[in-house]
Amino acid sequence: MDQPTPNEHAVTESFLPEPVRALLDGAEPADIVIGLLTFNDASTAPAVARTLLAGLNRNDQQRILLVNCDAGSQDRTPDLVQQAVGDKSRFWAVQHPVMGTSLHVLSESGVPGRDTAVRTLAMVADRLASKACLIVDGNLKSTHPRWAELLTAPILEKGADCVLPQFNRNRYEGTLTSTLLAPVTRALYGRRVAYHQGGAYAFSGAFIRSSLLSQPWDGEVPTYGIDGWVMTLAVAEQADVYQARLGPRVQQAKPLGDLATIIAQAVGCVFHMMERYQHVWESVKASTAVSTIGEQARLGDFVGTLHVERMIHGFRQGLRDLVPIWQIVLSPETFQQVLELGVDDTESFRFPSRLWVQAVYDLALAYHDRLLYREHLLKSLTPLYLGYTASLVLATRAQPVTQVEEELERLAIEYEAMKPYLTQRWRWSDE
Repeated sequence: MDQPTPNEHAVTESFLPEPVRALLDGAEPADIVIGLLTFNDASTAPAVARTLLAGLNRNDQQRILLVNCDAGSQDRTPDLVQQAVGDKSRFWAVQHPVMGTSLHVLSESGVPGRDTAVRTLAMVADRLASKACLIVDGNLKSTHPRWAELLTAPILEKGADCVLPQFNRNRYEGTLTSTLLAPVTRALYGRRVAYHQGGAYAFSGAFIRSSLLSQPWDGEVPTYGIDGWVMTLAVAEQADVYQARLGPRVQQAKPLGDLATIIAQAVGCVFHMMERYQHVWESVKASTAVSTIGEQARLGDFVGTLHVERMIHGFRQGLRDLVPIWQIVLSPETFQQVLELGVDDTESFRFPSRLWVQAVYDLALAYHDRLLYREHLLKSLTPLYLGYTASLVLATRAQPVTQVEEELERLAIEYEAMKPYLTQRWRWSDE
């Protein structure tokens, strides 16, 4: 693949802070660029940096550059990372700009401006002719030396385009991902990937040049967040995707914001990309597994504290407050069935999977048709999500963890089986 010309570099690099451009001028090539994203991660980031370098330094033939992309930490994170790296490894500390839109995008990393950080790292990797760019969040506590190898080996040895993480989860952890984001993406694009919400990933130099750097970075990406965008880009562009099983993801807790905002951003990204890639997903009829590296893992059996009554209360609140909105965004059939869900007896409450899938697809159609202000539409999904999650917990909490896995697989199959419901109505609205 051809390298960008100097003029193309001038255009794409205009967003880079001057210190980064100065570092790039005359810089020696690097085979692997490690990007460490941080924001007030002094207690975790130095160990993450050491661990990643330890995982890669076993191959003395690879030229490695570690770049700490920081969002303006007040706890000396970059200084402490540099001390941890020492003078045995090549290291850059840069501060990435945080644009206005990015300030409001939530992520589990707690790093504002993740989109500009990833764009900066992609540009650095491209300029240094890197074979792979590995990007990891600095707030992780569970990083292992094997991570670096698992994330880069498919690129360096198999020619993969990108490697996405698959973290171990407990049975009800990340239900927004397992009941909506992942199965919708699987049904749309035909790739069975654990929906990527950040933490760690790697890109090939070719993928960076052909796909990543050409994205609408100054408009759409900061609005929806980089993590879901990257994952959808990889499966929609039919890149050679691998998943790396990295084990548990334990991280320094940071405030994430309210559930409705999280749902609006994550689901909004999926719905927005549906419009962009309609020509891809309309013709997809079935799904296939992607190549995976690392040890097989199942859902953990830890249940934790579950506030099912609070979830059902949230659903009931939606029945009281959001009926006028649901009447607009849901089909008459879906709307009537939602109204008929009985919530008088908590233990017997059930939200059928087929109804949940139909409601999600109805909201995707309403988003496409602009039936309502989009943020209000997306946030109206929150009580429905709480209702379905409560139903899933009630139906499976007394069952072995394998029952939860089987139920989530049945749900994913339901999304695929009901895809004609979505595609037919989508086409009608376009006529």
